[in-house]
Amino acid sequence: MKLRLGLLFAVSIATPAFAVDPTGIPECDALLTRYEACSVQLTPAKVHAAQRELLEGAMSLRANSGDPKLRPSLETFCADTFKRMKTESDIKECMAK
Repeated sequence: MKLRLGLLFAVSIATPAFAVDPTGIPECDALLTRYEACSVQLTPAKVHAAQRELLEGAMSLRANSGDPKLRPSLETFCADTFKRMKTESDIKECMAK
């Protein structure tokens, strides 16, 4: 059983486990798509947390994307976060591609 779980864990680290559905906000979709692709380059200890953060963030963005009062803030947040991740994150080289 341990061997099977270890193999499953190793495979899940080597490849993205999911595809993020679009939020309807181009800046956020670009951020989430790149973050999903790059998160597999993190250390094994950080991959799970990053992918959980990605899914939770995407769900929140989708839930709020239809609110015209929130949408401009979400666009700015995603654009600023993407820009920051290109220079300050552990996966900045990948995020900058």
